[in-house]
Amino acid sequence: MGDDVLSAMEARERLYEVMDRDLPFEEKATLALDVGEAYLGVENGHLTRIDPESDYWKAIASTDSADGTFPTGLQLELRNTYCRRTIGGEDPVRLHDVPNQGWDDDRAFRQHGLHCYHGSTITVDDELFGTLCFVSTEPRAEPFSDDETLFAELIARMLETELQAERTESKLERLDQFASVVSHDLRSPLNVAQGRVDIERSTRDSDNLEIAARSLDRMEDLIADVLTMARQGQEIEDTSLVSLDEIVGECWDAVRTGGASVSVAADLAFKADPDRVRHLFENLFRNSVEHGDENVSVRVGPLDGADGFYVEDDGPGIPESDREQVFETGYTTGTEGLGLGLAIVEGVADAHGWAITAGESAEGGARFEVSGVVVP
Repeated sequence: MGDDVLSAMEARERLYEVMDRDLPFEEKATLALDVGEAYLGVENGHLTRIDPESDYWKAIASTDSADGTFPTGLQLELRNTYCRRTIGGEDPVRLHDVPNQGWDDDRAFRQHGLHCYHGSTITVDDELFGTLCFVSTEPRAEPFSDDETLFAELIARMLETELQAERTESKLERLDQFASVVSHDLRSPLNVAQGRVDIERSTRDSDNLEIAARSLDRMEDLIADVLTMARQGQEIEDTSLVSLDEIVGECWDAVRTGGASVSVAADLAFKADPDRVRHLFENLFRNSVEHGDENVSVRVGPLDGADGFYVEDDGPGIPESDREQVFETGYTTGTEGLGLGLAIVEGVADAHGWAITAGESAEGGARFEVSGVVVP
């Protein structure tokens, strides 16, 4: 159990100090959990992400060490955790001595041997996100007091606010990007120009008219990309089970790939919005084809940790210094386009609550890894 015991006032002051700092969310959440662990006198604190339909439980922040029992990134079956009780209407759940409280036959106790548990729900956009829980393998001498529960709830509400702020900021940024490009009605004058060119080509044709028609069509594609980019800021509402093998086949057929090829190392079933995730794969495939030669090979497969997938190719790759900024709106190394393709990809990932990183494939090409995926 935590050795740094805090008074209620000290705990609140330390928590407010943590939440006021400008830190990445996971780091801030871990520090807040540290404060809760010390105040409650328990061994570990966890912030989890949960999907009841898929029996999915994952620690997205934890005070446990990487080689501990409950480290960040640990994925479990929800049915084998006390958190199933927390989200099942018993919020908050307060267990200070599980066997003596009649829970010794609970599957969570049999599976993990935790004698002590305090769990609160976390909701974002009025929907279940996960839980905030504090645990110990040893029982507490006394039940959790009302003040201790109030403090745990304070941490939960503060982390909810942080999560909500992240989502709102991401949404506003994308809407702003959209407004800056299509604030004027581009489609109307574009359609007029396309119509006039078509009329002129019906009576006579020339290289100049053909080039003009292609340019106008390209403009229409770019506007569609911008509209797609703006849509990615919207949160995912409905998900279903998606097959990696099937979605890759559908998206590859939808992209002009020339002599390029694609292969799937192994299938993976994961939860996603099928329409939105198609934008992710189609833009990653376009990126590989446009930046590789005509015979580029693309490979797709599950990550080793089984909580996501990768898309990689044997093309020229992405310089290490550029791997973070490739997802920025407007970043492009080509002469065409607005640099929205990979920004759209990141938008789809963000809307699902996934993380995406750019790296290097074994052949020196580009490799994109999408993690944090709900894999039932």
